Amino acid sequence: MANINFLDTSAVLAGAYTKYQNVYISALVLSELENIKNSNKPEHIKYLARQAARDILNFKSIIKVIPNNKKIGKILKKFPFLTNIIDHQLICEAFLLTKTNTVNFVTKDTCQFLLAKQIDNLTVTLIKDNQTEGYEYNGWVKVFPSEQQFTELYSDLTKNIFNCKTNEFVEIYEENNLKDVLFWDGTRYRNLKYQNFTSVIGEQIKPRNLEQKMYLDLLQNKSIPVKLCIAKFGTGKSFLALNYALHEIQQGRFEKIIFVKNNLEVKGAGTLGTLPGDEVAKQYPWLRQIEDHIGIQKFEEYLANGIIEPAHLSTLRGRDLKNCIVLVDEAENLLSTNIQLLIGRMAANSEIIFCADLKQCDYADETKSGIPRMIHCLKNHKLFGMVKLIKTERSETAAMADLMD
Repeated sequence: MANINFLDTSAVLAGAYTKYQNVYISALVLSELENIKNSNKPEHIKYLARQAARDILNFKSIIKVIPNNKKIGKILKKFPFLTNIIDHQLICEAFLLTKTNTVNFVTKDTCQFLLAKQIDNLTVTLIKDNQTEGYEYNGWVKVFPSEQQFTELYSDLTKNIFNCKTNEFVEIYEENNLKDVLFWDGTRYRNLKYQNFTSVIGEQIKPRNLEQKMYLDLLQNKSIPVKLCIAKFGTGKSFLALNYALHEIQQGRFEKIIFVKNNLEVKGAGTLGTLPGDEVAKQYPWLRQIEDHIGIQKFEEYLANGIIEPAHLSTLRGRDLKNCIVLVDEAENLLSTNIQLLIGRMAANSEIIFCADLKQCDYADETKSGIPRMIHCLKNHKLFGMVKLIKTERSETAAMADLMD
């Protein structure tokens, strides 16, 4: 018997499909998502429905199920506490699957959870807010305004007609064509104002896609000292952050980069054992990614001159980090307490940039990552901003890795 996770609509909207394997999505759920997209519900709920539909199309671990309406009708009669509404039909559909599978029914609706618990052979999971908090937020939202909303937006940019959170970007579409990209700073919408620049090794740094444009805008925003980029491998999250940081130092705006990484062993890779040398030498294998971006000559020069300072988490407690950029890579391996420690070290004229790929968390229990909690607690704060990158830009070969999801 196969083990499957049957997600109802509330679980799908909460983004639970990112946390489970062998996910079943019913056609009834797809129907509900479509209804939400065309409803009068708040814009952020409609966005979640659109995002979920796109993800369901692309996630390889998701199997879409067509319900057997006749059999569902018979089961409704068997359980008189269920009625002929979609939520209850989903419970019946999950029960049908228990005849040939081990089924975990996943919901964020407490009433749905309690009803499903009454069904024989059905394991039921109630998603709590802290289990999906932060997973549904991208730092940007797509909207499809009506003609009236277009007029209202551009006649008064101080009116938050899309209910954006502070420091959230908004992609504005008209009949599926991108018309504009704006940024809500908490008081008004503004256009993107990022600038391309030349890296320390003479490479032209400019965005390759829409999300990278928003990311560069965030990186260059001096009013936001705490910045986060969520993205999979090869999307440019660390590359753009490092080149931005080095350019800022070159311009004299900061004195150094403090590079932080929680050096967990990669899952399934074994251990390197105890490494010889001083603090820098012990961390050298984890610094090689900087060398990959700027070359060994520049890397060794900056390391020797203290422009790049590697720092282990255990050495940061009590530090007062002034006039620097703290670059935190592989931040998916940070606990909430680690993130609190790092943000708590930030002093005058300093910024901190977190780069994370939640799919590459190396804890046995991936829910230990503090990044979703960070997003949940800090989104809408005037000093925090984030952008989720989508597209792999490293190479066509690197993009093949997505096919193994």
